[in-house]
Amino acid sequence: MTSLLGSLETTEQVITPKDPFQRIIGQEHAVTIVQSAVKQRRHVLLCGVPGIGKSMLAKAAYYHLSPPTQEIRLKHNKALPDRPIVVISQINKEQNPKQTISTSSNVFYSTPDRLPIDIAIKMGFRCPKCSSLSIPAEPTCASCGIVKRCDWSDSNSYHGLFRMLDVVQEPALRIVTGHETIGSDSYHLTYERTGENEIAITRERFEEQSVVKGPQQIDNERVLVSSNSCRFIRVSGASHVELLGDVKHDPYGSAETLGMAAYQRVIPGAIHEAHEGILYIDEVSALGPHQSHLLTAMQDRIYPISGHNPLSSGAAVRVDDVPCDFILFASCNTENIGGILPALRSRIRGYGYEIMLASWIEKNSQNLDEIIRFIAQTVEEDGKVPHFTAESVKEVLQVAEKMASQLDGKSNALTLRLRELGGLIRIAGDLAVQDDERLVQPNHVKTAEVLSRGIDMGNPYSISYKSPEQASRDYFF
Repeated sequence: MTSLLGSLETTEQVITPKDPFQRIIGQEHAVTIVQSAVKQRRHVLLCGVPGIGKSMLAKAAYYHLSPPTQEIRLKHNKALPDRPIVVISQINKEQNPKQTISTSSNVFYSTPDRLPIDIAIKMGFRCPKCSSLSIPAEPTCASCGIVKRCDWSDSNSYHGLFRMLDVVQEPALRIVTGHETIGSDSYHLTYERTGENEIAITRERFEEQSVVKGPQQIDNERVLVSSNSCRFIRVSGASHVELLGDVKHDPYGSAETLGMAAYQRVIPGAIHEAHEGILYIDEVSALGPHQSHLLTAMQDRIYPISGHNPLSSGAAVRVDDVPCDFILFASCNTENIGGILPALRSRIRGYGYEIMLASWIEKNSQNLDEIIRFIAQTVEEDGKVPHFTAESVKEVLQVAEKMASQLDGKSNALTLRLRELGGLIRIAGDLAVQDDERLVQPNHVKTAEVLSRGIDMGNPYSISYKSPEQASRDYFF
Protein backbone atom coordinates (compact mmCIF):
# COMPACT_ATOMS: atom_id res chain seq x y z
CA MET A 1 0.00 0.00 0.00
CA THR A 2 2.88 2.37 0.83
CA SER A 3 6.63 2.18 0.59
CA LEU A 4 6.84 2.24 4.39
CA LEU A 5 4.07 -0.25 5.04
CA GLY A 6 5.41 -2.65 2.43
CA SER A 7 8.53 -3.37 4.52
CA LEU A 8 7.02 -2.75 7.95
CA GLU A 9 6.88 -5.46 10.59
CA THR A 10 6.16 -3.27 13.64
CA THR A 11 5.99 0.47 14.30
CA GLU A 12 9.15 0.10 16.38
CA GLN A 13 11.04 0.25 13.08
CA VAL A 14 9.64 3.70 12.26
CA ILE A 15 12.12 6.54 12.77
CA THR A 16 10.41 9.48 14.45
CA PRO A 17 11.86 13.02 14.23
CA LYS A 18 12.93 15.02 17.28
CA ASP A 19 12.14 18.46 15.89
CA PRO A 20 8.60 19.33 17.11
CA PHE A 21 7.73 20.93 13.76
CA GLN A 22 8.59 17.71 11.92
CA ARG A 23 6.33 15.73 14.28
CA ILE A 24 3.25 17.66 13.15
CA ILE A 25 1.20 15.63 10.69
CA GLY A 26 -0.54 16.98 7.60
CA GLN A 27 -0.23 20.72 8.29
CA GLU A 28 2.79 21.60 6.13
CA HIS A 29 1.34 24.95 5.04
CA ALA A 30 0.65 25.98 8.63
CA VAL A 31 4.10 24.84 9.77
CA THR A 32 5.77 27.04 7.14
CA ILE A 33 3.79 30.11 8.22
CA VAL A 34 4.39 29.49 11.95
CA GLN A 35 8.13 29.08 11.41
CA SER A 36 8.17 32.49 9.74
CA ALA A 37 6.03 33.96 12.52
CA VAL A 38 8.49 32.79 15.20
CA LYS A 39 11.47 34.21 13.32
CA GLN A 40 9.76 37.57 12.79
CA ARG A 41 7.88 37.59 16.14
CA ARG A 42 4.40 37.78 14.62
CA HIS A 43 1.07 36.92 16.24
CA VAL A 44 -0.89 33.87 15.05
CA LEU A 45 -4.57 32.87 15.16
CA LEU A 46 -5.09 29.12 14.62
CA CYS A 47 -8.58 28.10 13.60
CA GLY A 48 -10.03 24.65 13.02
CA VAL A 49 -11.91 21.73 14.49
CA PRO A 50 -10.75 20.27 17.84
CA GLY A 51 -7.85 17.84 17.95
CA ILE A 52 -5.97 18.75 14.76
CA GLY A 53 -2.76 20.09 16.34
CA LYS A 54 -3.29 23.74 17.25
CA SER A 55 -1.50 23.45 20.60
CA MET A 56 1.26 21.32 19.05
CA LEU A 57 2.02 24.13 16.60
CA ALA A 58 2.29 26.65 19.44
CA LYS A 59 4.59 24.36 21.45
CA ALA A 60 6.77 23.71 18.41
CA ALA A 61 7.06 27.47 17.88
CA TYR A 62 8.36 27.94 21.43
CA TYR A 63 10.96 25.22 20.86
CA HIS A 64 12.49 27.40 18.13
CA LEU A 65 12.24 30.69 20.02
CA SER A 66 15.37 32.50 21.21
CA PRO A 67 15.94 32.44 25.00
CA PRO A 68 14.79 35.49 27.01
CA THR A 69 17.12 38.40 27.63
CA GLN A 70 15.31 40.03 30.58
CA GLU A 71 14.23 39.21 34.11
CA ILE A 72 11.38 41.20 35.67
CA ARG A 73 11.75 42.22 39.32
CA LEU A 74 9.72 44.32 41.75
CA LYS A 75 11.21 46.81 44.20
CA HIS A 76 9.65 48.29 47.33
CA ASN A 77 8.61 51.91 46.86
CA LYS A 78 9.32 53.70 50.14
CA ALA A 79 7.48 56.84 49.12
CA LEU A 80 4.37 55.00 47.83
CA PRO A 81 4.34 51.44 49.24
CA ASP A 82 1.25 50.48 47.20
CA ARG A 83 3.03 51.42 43.95
CA PRO A 84 5.93 48.96 43.64
CA ILE A 85 8.65 49.81 41.14
CA VAL A 86 9.43 47.57 38.17
CA VAL A 87 13.11 46.74 37.66
CA ILE A 88 14.29 45.09 34.41
CA SER A 89 17.46 43.02 34.76
CA GLN A 90 19.34 42.08 31.61
CA ILE A 91 20.40 38.46 31.34
CA ASN A 92 23.96 37.73 30.29
CA LYS A 93 23.49 35.64 27.13
CA GLU A 94 26.88 33.97 27.61
CA GLN A 95 25.92 32.83 31.09
CA ASN A 96 24.27 29.42 31.32
CA PRO A 97 21.77 29.54 34.21
CA LYS A 98 22.44 25.91 35.03
CA GLN A 99 26.11 26.77 35.64
CA THR A 100 25.51 29.66 38.06
CA ILE A 101 24.26 27.55 40.97
CA SER A 102 26.41 27.89 44.07
CA THR A 103 28.75 24.94 44.70
CA SER A 104 27.20 24.66 48.16
CA SER A 105 23.78 23.80 46.69
CA ASN A 106 22.69 20.55 45.14
CA VAL A 107 20.01 19.79 42.60
CA PHE A 108 17.91 16.66 42.55
CA TYR A 109 14.74 15.62 40.80
CA SER A 110 11.40 14.43 42.06
CA THR A 111 7.94 13.43 40.87
CA PRO A 112 4.66 15.17 41.83
CA ASP A 113 3.57 12.37 44.17
CA ARG A 114 6.73 12.81 46.29
CA LEU A 115 6.37 16.55 46.82
CA PRO A 116 5.11 18.06 50.09
CA ILE A 117 1.33 18.50 49.88
CA ASP A 118 1.41 22.32 50.12
CA ILE A 119 4.08 22.58 47.43
CA ALA A 120 2.22 20.20 45.12
CA ILE A 121 -0.97 22.29 45.54
CA LYS A 122 0.81 25.56 44.70
CA MET A 123 2.39 24.00 41.62
CA GLY A 124 -0.97 22.68 40.46
CA PHE A 125 -0.19 18.98 40.86
CA ARG A 126 -2.69 18.35 43.68
CA CYS A 127 -6.24 19.39 44.44
CA PRO A 128 -6.44 21.76 47.46
CA LYS A 129 -9.61 19.98 48.65
CA CYS A 130 -9.04 16.23 48.21
CA SER A 131 -5.27 16.22 47.43
CA SER A 132 -5.79 14.10 44.31
CA LEU A 133 -2.99 14.23 41.76
CA SER A 134 -3.50 15.86 38.36
CA ILE A 135 -1.45 17.77 35.80
CA PRO A 136 -1.09 21.56 36.26
CA ALA A 137 -2.77 22.25 32.91
CA GLU A 138 -6.05 20.81 34.19
CA PRO A 139 -8.18 23.68 35.62
CA THR A 140 -10.41 21.35 37.68
CA CYS A 141 -9.85 18.31 39.87
CA ALA A 142 -10.90 15.06 38.17
CA SER A 143 -11.78 13.45 41.52
CA CYS A 144 -13.94 16.05 43.29
CA GLY A 145 -14.60 18.51 40.46
CA ILE A 146 -13.61 21.76 42.22
CA VAL A 147 -11.90 24.53 40.28
CA LYS A 148 -8.16 24.45 40.94
CA ARG A 149 -7.69 28.06 39.84
CA CYS A 150 -10.12 30.54 41.30
CA ASP A 151 -11.38 33.72 39.67
CA TRP A 152 -11.28 36.34 42.42
CA SER A 153 -12.86 39.15 40.46
CA ASP A 154 -16.51 38.46 41.30
CA SER A 155 -17.33 40.81 44.15
CA ASN A 156 -20.62 38.99 44.75
CA SER A 157 -18.88 35.77 45.73
CA TYR A 158 -17.23 34.63 48.94
CA HIS A 159 -13.78 34.59 47.36
CA GLY A 160 -12.87 37.92 48.93
CA LEU A 161 -13.65 36.58 52.40
CA PHE A 162 -11.71 33.38 51.83
CA ARG A 163 -8.73 35.29 50.51
CA MET A 164 -8.73 37.23 53.79
CA LEU A 165 -8.26 33.87 55.47
CA ASP A 166 -5.61 32.95 52.89
CA VAL A 167 -7.17 29.64 51.97
CA VAL A 168 -7.90 30.21 48.28
CA GLN A 169 -5.14 28.72 46.16
CA GLU A 170 -2.95 30.76 43.86
CA PRO A 171 -2.77 29.97 40.13
CA ALA A 172 -0.51 26.98 39.53
CA LEU A 173 3.09 28.15 39.73
CA ARG A 174 6.06 26.85 37.79
CA ILE A 175 8.54 27.87 40.49
CA VAL A 176 7.79 27.60 44.22
CA THR A 177 10.09 28.08 47.21
CA GLY A 178 10.13 26.31 50.56
CA HIS A 179 12.29 25.57 53.58
CA GLU A 180 13.78 22.48 55.16
CA THR A 181 15.71 21.77 58.36
CA ILE A 182 18.21 18.91 58.55
CA GLY A 183 19.81 18.60 61.97
CA SER A 184 20.98 22.06 62.97
CA ASP A 185 21.16 23.37 59.40
CA SER A 186 18.39 25.23 57.59
CA TYR A 187 18.00 25.09 53.83
CA HIS A 188 16.16 27.08 51.20
CA LEU A 189 14.42 24.91 48.58
CA THR A 190 13.42 25.97 45.08
CA TYR A 191 10.99 23.69 43.24
CA GLU A 192 10.87 24.17 39.46
CA ARG A 193 8.68 22.30 37.00
CA THR A 194 11.01 21.04 34.26
CA GLY A 195 8.59 18.58 32.66
CA GLU A 196 5.02 17.40 32.87
CA ASN A 197 5.91 14.97 35.67
CA GLU A 198 9.37 16.16 36.71
CA ILE A 199 10.37 18.75 39.30
CA ALA A 200 13.92 20.01 39.82
CA ILE A 201 14.64 20.80 43.48
CA THR A 202 17.55 23.08 44.37
CA ARG A 203 18.70 23.04 48.02
CA GLU A 204 20.88 25.84 49.49
CA ARG A 205 22.01 26.66 52.99
CA PHE A 206 20.37 29.81 54.34
CA GLU A 207 23.58 31.66 55.04
CA GLU A 208 24.65 31.26 51.44
CA GLN A 209 21.55 32.68 49.78
CA SER A 210 23.35 35.94 49.01
CA VAL A 211 25.61 34.09 46.55
CA VAL A 212 24.87 35.22 43.01
CA LYS A 213 22.57 32.88 41.05
CA GLY A 214 21.90 35.35 38.24
CA PRO A 215 21.00 38.98 38.97
CA GLN A 216 22.10 39.77 42.52
CA GLN A 217 19.50 39.63 45.28
CA ILE A 218 18.74 43.06 46.74
CA ASP A 219 16.88 43.90 49.92
CA ASN A 220 13.26 44.99 49.38
CA GLU A 221 13.27 43.48 45.90
CA ARG A 222 11.84 40.23 44.52
CA VAL A 223 11.74 38.35 41.23
CA LEU A 224 8.41 38.55 39.46
CA VAL A 225 9.38 36.66 36.26
CA SER A 226 12.55 34.63 36.63
CA SER A 227 15.33 34.57 34.07
CA ASN A 228 15.17 30.79 33.80
CA SER A 229 11.39 30.43 33.82
CA CYS A 230 9.57 28.76 30.94
CA ARG A 231 8.16 31.50 28.73
CA PHE A 232 5.58 29.26 27.02
CA ILE A 233 2.42 30.08 28.96
CA ARG A 234 -0.82 28.30 28.13
CA VAL A 235 -4.10 29.59 29.52
CA SER A 236 -7.76 29.02 28.83
CA GLY A 237 -10.18 31.84 28.22
CA ALA A 238 -12.00 31.11 31.47
CA SER A 239 -10.35 33.69 33.76
CA HIS A 240 -9.13 37.18 32.99
CA VAL A 241 -7.44 37.24 36.42
CA GLU A 242 -5.18 34.40 35.34
CA LEU A 243 -4.44 36.40 32.20
CA LEU A 244 -3.83 39.83 33.75
CA GLY A 245 -2.49 39.04 37.24
CA ASP A 246 -3.71 39.98 40.71
CA VAL A 247 -2.60 41.12 44.16
CA LYS A 248 -2.99 38.94 47.26
CA HIS A 249 -5.15 40.17 50.09
CA ASP A 250 -3.58 41.03 53.42
CA PRO A 251 -5.87 42.04 56.32
CA TYR A 252 -3.25 44.59 57.42
CA GLY A 253 -2.76 46.02 53.96
CA SER A 254 0.79 47.24 53.43
CA ALA A 255 1.23 48.49 57.01
CA GLU A 256 4.88 48.22 58.03
CA THR A 257 5.77 45.55 60.64
CA LEU A 258 2.20 44.20 60.45
CA GLY A 259 1.21 43.47 56.87
CA MET A 260 3.04 41.97 53.92
CA ALA A 261 4.61 44.60 51.67
CA ALA A 262 2.72 45.27 48.46
CA TYR A 263 5.58 44.21 46.17
CA GLN A 264 5.57 40.78 47.83
CA ARG A 265 1.85 40.21 47.18
CA VAL A 266 1.82 40.84 43.44
CA ILE A 267 0.97 37.83 41.24
CA PRO A 268 2.03 38.15 37.59
CA GLY A 269 -0.51 37.45 34.89
CA ALA A 270 0.03 35.09 32.00
CA ILE A 271 0.75 38.08 29.74
CA HIS A 272 3.69 39.02 31.99
CA GLU A 273 5.00 35.48 32.47
CA ALA A 274 5.07 35.13 28.67
CA HIS A 275 7.29 38.22 28.25
CA GLU A 276 9.72 37.53 25.36
CA GLY A 277 8.00 34.18 24.92
CA ILE A 278 4.72 32.75 23.65
CA LEU A 279 1.29 33.23 25.18
CA TYR A 280 -1.03 30.46 23.99
CA ILE A 281 -4.73 31.11 24.62
CA ASP A 282 -7.03 28.19 23.95
CA GLU A 283 -10.52 29.28 22.87
CA VAL A 284 -9.69 32.99 22.87
CA SER A 285 -13.34 33.87 22.15
CA ALA A 286 -14.23 32.65 25.67
CA LEU A 287 -12.51 35.78 27.06
CA GLY A 288 -15.48 37.79 25.82
CA PRO A 289 -15.13 41.55 26.51
CA HIS A 290 -11.83 40.96 28.32
CA GLN A 291 -10.22 40.54 24.90
CA SER A 292 -9.84 44.31 24.94
CA HIS A 293 -7.29 44.01 27.78
CA LEU A 294 -5.35 41.51 25.70
CA LEU A 295 -5.42 43.90 22.76
CA THR A 296 -4.05 46.73 24.92
CA ALA A 297 -1.22 44.52 26.16
CA MET A 298 -0.33 43.55 22.59
CA GLN A 299 -0.29 47.17 21.47
CA ASP A 300 1.59 48.73 24.39
CA ARG A 301 3.77 45.71 25.34
CA ILE A 302 3.32 46.79 28.94
CA TYR A 303 0.33 46.25 31.21
CA PRO A 304 -0.25 47.15 34.87
CA ILE A 305 -0.99 44.59 37.58
CA SER A 306 -3.65 45.48 40.13
CA GLY A 307 -6.02 43.77 42.55
CA HIS A 308 -9.35 42.81 40.98
CA ASN A 309 -11.48 42.23 44.07
CA PRO A 310 -12.73 45.58 45.40
CA LEU A 311 -13.24 44.06 48.86
CA SER A 312 -9.57 43.06 49.08
CA SER A 313 -6.68 45.22 50.27
CA GLY A 314 -5.00 44.21 47.01
CA ALA A 315 -7.35 46.57 45.16
CA ALA A 316 -5.28 49.49 46.48
CA VAL A 317 -2.08 48.14 44.89
CA ARG A 318 -1.04 48.83 41.32
CA VAL A 319 2.19 48.12 39.49
CA ASP A 320 2.58 50.20 36.35
CA ASP A 321 4.56 49.48 33.20
CA VAL A 322 5.08 45.74 33.71
CA PRO A 323 6.61 44.38 30.44
CA CYS A 324 4.55 41.89 28.42
CA ASP A 325 6.20 41.72 25.00
CA PHE A 326 4.88 38.29 23.99
CA ILE A 327 3.95 36.50 20.78
CA LEU A 328 0.26 35.62 20.86
CA PHE A 329 -0.81 32.19 19.66
CA ALA A 330 -4.59 32.10 19.93
CA SER A 331 -6.85 29.27 18.87
CA CYS A 332 -10.55 28.84 18.29
CA ASN A 333 -12.95 26.37 16.77
CA THR A 334 -14.46 27.27 13.42
CA GLU A 335 -17.92 28.00 14.81
CA ASN A 336 -16.54 30.39 17.47
CA ILE A 337 -14.48 32.67 15.25
CA GLY A 338 -17.29 35.24 15.26
CA GLY A 339 -16.82 35.62 19.02
CA ILE A 340 -13.36 37.13 18.62
CA LEU A 341 -13.25 40.90 19.06
CA PRO A 342 -12.93 42.51 15.57
CA ALA A 343 -10.19 44.83 16.82
CA LEU A 344 -8.22 41.85 18.12
CA ARG A 345 -8.54 40.01 14.82
CA SER A 346 -7.47 43.19 13.02
CA ARG A 347 -4.42 43.42 15.26
CA ILE A 348 -3.47 39.82 14.52
CA ARG A 349 -3.96 40.25 10.76
CA GLY A 350 -2.02 43.51 10.79
CA TYR A 351 0.91 42.07 12.74
CA GLY A 352 0.68 38.38 12.03
CA TYR A 353 -1.35 35.58 10.48
CA GLU A 354 -4.71 33.85 10.59
CA ILE A 355 -4.37 30.17 9.69
CA MET A 356 -7.16 27.70 8.98
CA LEU A 357 -5.92 24.20 9.73
CA ALA A 358 -6.94 21.20 7.66
CA SER A 359 -9.03 18.40 9.17
CA TRP A 360 -8.22 15.83 6.47
CA ILE A 361 -5.57 14.99 3.89
CA GLU A 362 -5.67 13.15 0.60
CA LYS A 363 -5.06 9.42 0.79
CA ASN A 364 -1.79 8.80 -1.02
CA SER A 365 1.50 7.02 -0.37
CA GLN A 366 3.16 9.96 1.37
CA ASN A 367 0.23 10.73 3.65
CA LEU A 368 -0.28 7.08 4.58
CA ASP A 369 3.33 7.08 5.74
CA GLU A 370 2.61 10.22 7.77
CA ILE A 371 -0.21 8.48 9.66
CA ILE A 372 2.04 5.47 10.26
CA ARG A 373 4.64 7.82 11.74
CA PHE A 374 1.92 9.34 13.92
CA ILE A 375 1.12 5.87 15.30
CA ALA A 376 4.79 5.35 16.21
CA GLN A 377 5.01 8.83 17.78
CA THR A 378 1.90 8.22 19.87
CA VAL A 379 3.30 4.95 21.19
CA GLU A 380 6.60 6.65 22.10
CA GLU A 381 4.95 9.64 23.76
CA ASP A 382 2.54 7.51 25.77
CA GLY A 383 5.26 5.18 27.01
CA LYS A 384 2.74 2.65 28.38
CA VAL A 385 1.45 0.86 25.30
CA PRO A 386 3.25 -1.60 22.98
CA HIS A 387 4.04 -1.04 19.33
CA PHE A 388 1.71 -2.09 16.51
CA THR A 389 2.10 -4.92 14.03
CA ALA A 390 1.83 -4.19 10.31
CA GLU A 391 -1.66 -5.71 10.23
CA SER A 392 -2.86 -3.60 13.16
CA VAL A 393 -1.43 -0.50 11.42
CA LYS A 394 -3.62 -1.31 8.41
CA GLU A 395 -6.64 -1.40 10.73
CA VAL A 396 -5.76 2.07 12.09
CA LEU A 397 -5.40 3.41 8.55
CA GLN A 398 -8.86 2.08 7.72
CA VAL A 399 -10.27 3.86 10.76
CA ALA A 400 -8.51 7.09 9.68
CA GLU A 401 -10.14 6.79 6.26
CA LYS A 402 -13.54 6.04 7.79
CA MET A 403 -13.29 9.11 10.08
CA ALA A 404 -12.53 11.38 7.12
CA SER A 405 -15.58 10.02 5.34
CA GLN A 406 -17.95 10.24 8.32
CA LEU A 407 -16.80 13.51 9.90
CA ASP A 408 -15.69 15.52 6.85
CA GLY A 409 -17.62 13.84 4.03
CA LYS A 410 -14.41 13.16 2.10
CA SER A 411 -13.68 10.01 0.12
CA ASN A 412 -10.18 8.71 -0.54
CA ALA A 413 -8.97 10.81 2.40
CA LEU A 414 -7.41 10.39 5.84
CA THR A 415 -8.45 12.24 8.98
CA LEU A 416 -6.29 14.79 10.72
CA ARG A 417 -8.38 14.71 13.90
CA LEU A 418 -5.36 13.12 15.50
CA ARG A 419 -6.42 13.58 19.12
CA GLU A 420 -9.31 11.17 18.54
CA LEU A 421 -7.17 8.85 16.43
CA GLY A 422 -4.54 8.94 19.18
CA GLY A 423 -7.22 7.91 21.68
CA LEU A 424 -7.98 4.84 19.57
CA ILE A 425 -4.27 3.98 19.45
CA ARG A 426 -3.95 4.21 23.24
CA ILE A 427 -7.08 2.11 23.85
CA ALA A 428 -5.83 -0.57 21.45
CA GLY A 429 -2.51 -0.54 23.33
CA ASP A 430 -4.30 -0.90 26.67
CA LEU A 431 -6.21 -3.89 25.35
CA ALA A 432 -2.97 -5.51 24.22
CA VAL A 433 -1.48 -4.96 27.69
CA GLN A 434 -4.54 -6.59 29.26
CA ASP A 435 -4.04 -9.62 27.00
CA ASP A 436 -0.31 -9.78 27.87
CA GLU A 437 0.54 -9.27 24.20
CA ARG A 438 3.95 -7.92 23.26
CA LEU A 439 2.48 -6.11 20.22
CA VAL A 440 -0.92 -4.63 19.38
CA GLN A 441 -2.89 -7.01 17.19
CA PRO A 442 -5.68 -6.22 14.64
CA ASN A 443 -8.43 -7.47 16.97
CA HIS A 444 -7.33 -4.92 19.57
CA VAL A 445 -7.75 -2.10 17.05
CA LYS A 446 -11.19 -3.35 16.01
CA THR A 447 -12.41 -3.41 19.60
CA ALA A 448 -10.74 -0.05 20.33
CA GLU A 449 -12.57 1.47 17.34
CA VAL A 450 -15.84 0.75 19.14
CA LEU A 451 -14.61 1.77 22.59
CA SER A 452 -13.19 5.08 21.37
CA ARG A 453 -16.57 6.27 20.13
CA GLY A 454 -18.48 8.65 22.37
CA ILE A 455 -21.61 7.60 24.21
CA ASP A 456 -23.66 9.54 21.66
CA MET A 457 -21.97 7.92 18.67
CA GLY A 458 -22.84 4.26 19.06
CA ASN A 459 -20.50 2.98 21.74
CA PRO A 460 -22.36 -0.19 22.87
CA TYR A 461 -20.39 -0.31 26.14
CA SER A 462 -22.23 2.83 27.25
CA ILE A 463 -25.56 1.00 26.99
CA SER A 464 -24.98 -2.34 28.68
CA TYR A 465 -22.29 -4.76 29.74
CA LYS A 466 -21.15 -6.82 26.76
CA SER A 467 -18.12 -8.81 25.79
CA PRO A 468 -15.77 -7.25 23.19
CA GLU A 469 -16.82 -9.89 20.66
CA GLN A 470 -20.55 -9.25 21.20
CA ALA A 471 -20.04 -5.47 21.13
CA SER A 472 -18.13 -5.69 17.87
CA ARG A 473 -20.81 -7.90 16.29
CA ASP A 474 -23.54 -5.50 17.40
CA TYR A 475 -21.69 -2.53 16.03
CA PHE A 476 -20.48 -3.85 12.70
CA PHE A 477 -23.54 -5.97 11.92
